[in-house]
Amino acid sequence: MNNELLYLKLFRLSHMMDINNKRCNEKTITKGQGRILMILQKKDGISTKDLAEIMDIRVTSLNETLNKLEQKGYVKKVKSESDKRILLIYLTDKGREFEFIRLKDADIFNCLNEKEKEEFGEYLNRVTLTYHNKMKTKNPEFEKMFKHRQELFKKHFGDIKPDETWFLNKKNIK
Repeated sequence: MNNELLYLKLFRLSHMMDINNKRCNEKTITKGQGRILMILQKKDGISTKDLAEIMDIRVTSLNETLNKLEQKGYVKKVKSESDKRILLIYLTDKGREFEFIRLKDADIFNCLNEKEKEEFGEYLNRVTLTYHNKMKTKNPEFEKMFKHRQELFKKHFGDIKPDETWFLNKKNIK
């Protein structure tokens, strides 16, 4: 099988998953809003500045999204006790209870046995790492941003890794 066909197959799967996720969640939240809820479900009380850096978006864009989430009752904004200029974002009860529909489709991998799942996971690790290294080569700022986001995740979440570093384990790092 050639590389282009593999790429197109992966693209098609990703596209189908995006369409289904959008269809299932479009009445409640957008993808960006979902990313915010996911982060806050891991750790509440992140400043808007740190949250914008973690998500790699401008604070103004984040504030627009946060306002929509606040109107829907998912988050609340609280001024920091130590510095009133800092705005901290917390989940409401409704935000804590939000379920991500995309994870309910994880059963698509039931068509694979345990060994195949392990192998598929390793293949995805290798392809993702190769793409990561390609991005570093194409754009030197990518690595700087990547490391900065890793530091922010470590600061806020400890051992929890950001989405794009799940594949970097000791045997994969070069």
